[in-house]
Amino acid sequence: MKNILSILFFLFVVGQSFGQTTTKGTDIIGQSFVTKTSIPVKVYNPLSKKIDKDFSFLLNDGTKFYIYEVVDSGYIVSVWNYKSTPEKNDFYKMLPGLKERKSDSLPISGEKTGTKSYYNIFKAALGINTVDSAKSSALNKYKNLAYVDSWGNDMQFFIPLKDFNGKCESIYPHKRGFTWGFLTLPIKARFGNSKAPFTFEEKINFGISAGVKWQHVNTVYSASNLLGGISVGSVKVDKDNSASAISLSVGYMYQYDKFQIGLFTGLDFIDKSGTVNWGYQGKPWLGFAIGFSLFGENKTSASTDQTQ
Repeated sequence: MKNILSILFFLFVVGQSFGQTTTKGTDIIGQSFVTKTSIPVKVYNPLSKKIDKDFSFLLNDGTKFYIYEVVDSGYIVSVWNYKSTPEKNDFYKMLPGLKERKSDSLPISGEKTGTKSYYNIFKAALGINTVDSAKSSALNKYKNLAYVDSWGNDMQFFIPLKDFNGKCESIYPHKRGFTWGFLTLPIKARFGNSKAPFTFEEKINFGISAGVKWQHVNTVYSASNLLGGISVGSVKVDKDNSASAISLSVGYMYQYDKFQIGLFTGLDFIDKSGTVNWGYQGKPWLGFAIGFSLFGENKTSASTDQTQ
């Protein structure tokens, strides 16, 4: 038992040394952000490394994107993928033949009546000019569009630094993966049985846990964790005696920023070689966790494979 305690303590020290990291690091490339208001962007050509000044588009407010590259006076970004729909695809196919919108209440010529779409707003209504000399560009058919939408998936755009600093905020992307760390359960509820009554045990139970984590899309770090673990601690077997016990657990932990709350269940076992007959041997318990940093783990980093 002492050897197990020593191993757990060693792993705790090592884990704290390599400890918690977040996606909001100093390296901005690959990190995700979201627009707070609409932002004008230029198209970027990754082959020529040039910004195409002939075309200006808007990232709508609430548009999620990640930083692809750092350049002079701004950033090159790629949007999280917009979902494609048959209506959008049909709309983009007929773009070269579009005629002027007679009224905001009327559909564009050739557009299906009743199609609800913000991606077909004319730039003229927003005061954004297009350059007539760019007719030979592959982007020419989009020149009357205001907002970037699914046609812009996998494309790269330039955001000026002044707009990025004032109109964007960092965001944690969706991420699922393996997680491990150290779990503390301050409270256990032990169910009554023929050998022992129902009782609450208020004692720090420390151990190692691992499982699957779902990181949620949010401007504040939040995640759901399904964890299983093992811990070693001391349990009271009667009013005069205590014993070391190994505890196996499984449960759910939700984290919002540094606040954590979780519900766990498990089984405890003490050494049967002694003379003590413990009433909770191998019996299920419920553990409650609510507080700050009860589960310390390595957080997943940003991912570029995201959808709006």
